[in-house]
Amino acid sequence: MSITSHSFLLLFIPLIVGSYYWLTKTPRQKMFFLLAASYFFYALAGLKMIPALFGLSLVTYWAGRTNRTNIGILSNLAALILFKYWNFGIENINLLISSLHLGSTLGLLKLGLPLGLSFFTFKHIGYLLDLQQKRYSSSTDFWAFATYSAYFPQVSAGPISNFKETSSQFDKLPDRLTNDQFLSCLIYISLGLAKKILIADTIGELLASSVNQVGGFSGLIPAWYLVIAYAAQLYFDFSGYTDMALGVSALFGIRLPQNFNNPYLAANPGEFWERWHMSLSTWFRYYLFFPLSRHYLRKFGSEKREWAQYTANLITMSLIGLWHGAGWNFILWGFYHGVYLNIGAWRKQRNLAIPNFVERGFFLLAILLGWALFMGSSMDYLVHLFKQLFGFGGLGSFELVTSLVKDNSFLALIFGIPIAFSGLTEAHNLEGRIRERRLSLALLGAVAALCILLIDKAGGFIYIQF
Repeated sequence: MSITSHSFLLLFIPLIVGSYYWLTKTPRQKMFFLLAASYFFYALAGLKMIPALFGLSLVTYWAGRTNRTNIGILSNLAALILFKYWNFGIENINLLISSLHLGSTLGLLKLGLPLGLSFFTFKHIGYLLDLQQKRYSSSTDFWAFATYSAYFPQVSAGPISNFKETSSQFDKLPDRLTNDQFLSCLIYISLGLAKKILIADTIGELLASSVNQVGGFSGLIPAWYLVIAYAAQLYFDFSGYTDMALGVSALFGIRLPQNFNNPYLAANPGEFWERWHMSLSTWFRYYLFFPLSRHYLRKFGSEKREWAQYTANLITMSLIGLWHGAGWNFILWGFYHGVYLNIGAWRKQRNLAIPNFVERGFFLLAILLGWALFMGSSMDYLVHLFKQLFGFGGLGSFELVTSLVKDNSFLALIFGIPIAFSGLTEAHNLEGRIRERRLSLALLGAVAALCILLIDKAGGFIYIQF
């Protein structure tokens, strides 16, 4: 069940929220209610997925209680590799076998990807690494840990939260929401819906069409148009999901971490990763980049401190790319960002300043080229796309350019791009301004109603597949 569906918004959430405040009296009862609601939500995606979520929650809790954190970490990594990356590895081995004529190829596993696997395994691993670093003690309450692990507003696509920060809220769940709190939740949900339905999905119709295929477009203008469209779709889709997740979670009195902060206002790659998918970049920074930096600093010596940072950047960003999906395009995208981060670090260490507007211009161009790598559905597509981006196919036919301008995606981009660069894209930046004006509230209500009417056309959230 998608969170942008009539069944979720008009049936599931009203029933769950109403029952939550009507049937439960104590924080403990509320926590158990959230646990049951989370597993019910998860079961709607497929009963076969439940053993992976519950089993890994149990193993992770046990590993934390018995000081066997390495076993817990390896168990979560093994599940991630088995479900998400095993077939990718086998496919590449088979390509090597075939190219070298070494004999018969290996068979693939027919395993479905459990919903939110990349997100809840990273929550588990982060918890165990925190225990190893003695940031806090292991949980003595399995049910609290299971609720944190399966919490339905974030199980599909995050944001990735910290166990201590989330579970500490279970002991003070509210008896009811104030009118202001409830209004805040509605603002978050409505803004998320608007981003998703009116902008991201409108653009997505073009990107899912035959135009966005190897034989569907050619020329400089159409290629850059498609990349810009994808950059906008991905941002409004994922930030829209995040706003909705934060709003739904707040209905139960639980605050989740912010995940976006106007990323296209960044001037350099380091700043971009402090604004884009913030919970993931924070996870990798604390649990991978810092340990790698320290390791390579000891290995290379303090006189080669720069190389320790460069190496850690390349490894961390390549793995961030791999986290997004089992595909070489994701790995290339991550490595590309690692190289770009290293260029930024090299410049900073030498105080090589350039005018701000020049830096921002080059940065946006570099980010778009990165998204071109990210959107590649196949190597054939990537080769074709980059040939067009660099002008090997001419400017593009007049008929194709005209058809793109007439497409609904053009109108969505006309509205979406200025919004993305306004600095007022995220719900946490807009909430106060909307509250101050009744007209803004009425307009947002009308937009939310329109989104409900159009919701049957809603596509799936992009990041759920990761």
